[in-house]
Amino acid sequence: MDATERTKHLNFEHRSRLRGALRATLPLGFLRTAWRRWWTPTLPAAAAPVAHPVPGTVALTFVGHATVMITTPAARVLTDPMLENSLCGLRRVRAAAIDARDLADVTLVLISHPHRDHLSRTSLARLPGTATIVVPPRCESLVADLGFSRVVELGVGQSFPFEDLEIIAVPAHHSGSRGPLDRRRRGASGYIVRTQGRCVYFAGDTGYFSGFAEIGRRFDPDVALLPIAGYQPAPLRAEHLSPLDALYAFEDLGARTLIPIAHGSFELGYEPIAEPLTWLRALGQERKIRQALVALAHGQTCLLR
Repeated sequence: MDATERTKHLNFEHRSRLRGALRATLPLGFLRTAWRRWWTPTLPAAAAPVAHPVPGTVALTFVGHATVMITTPAARVLTDPMLENSLCGLRRVRAAAIDARDLADVTLVLISHPHRDHLSRTSLARLPGTATIVVPPRCESLVADLGFSRVVELGVGQSFPFEDLEIIAVPAHHSGSRGPLDRRRRGASGYIVRTQGRCVYFAGDTGYFSGFAEIGRRFDPDVALLPIAGYQPAPLRAEHLSPLDALYAFEDLGARTLIPIAHGSFELGYEPIAEPLTWLRALGQERKIRQALVALAHGQTCLLR
């Protein structure tokens, strides 16, 4: 199927599973969830330090939400650092899992878009000032006063060499405004990270779109870091992947390994906190791709050799 047919098929497959906006919001389920979370302590997450690996190896650590630590022999990268235990009053379910020594060793930060759970100024302020930060177009002003040694605005299609890495910005199907009053047309993107003869694709936040197939053709990623939560009610799928969307995106990309991200940390959608990963695992079993699915717990690391 081409991208249009696949999108129609995905929309049909979601009809019986996802609720419309009116049905989801009338019971005020999100307010009940937020109230419950306010009185429920954030669960701790164990985090052991991750050493720089030997040449030819890349370490991928799931810190939580969309934050992934990519450790190479020469660099330590954080994607969309979100280290706080609350977001606009919504308490986090499980804490970010990163050792303080690794946090102090971060050399490069990748920001996919300026939403507050992906560009958190409070979290960024905890990182060393010696780090370089890469942001989408028209986002430099949001981080310019945080003391980073270098701020790089990277447009889609542009690349940036750093230590033993090559960073390439790729398209994402997601809005880039900072908030409802932000009228600037800020960018939103994913990133290709090439290092040690391997290619890692970090999607940031995105809905399903034809760009996945093009990214797969151009870069042939070994690993796809794809978000799988925040899809309920149905209109949220315009800018977020459900587990089924993520599986289709994974197939389009032609990647060898799927690592799900942006789940288990915040209840930002109406779906239960454990549903995205449970659904994805069931799909992996159904489609016989369990070996390609690597679901990391908070703080867990896998090695790409």
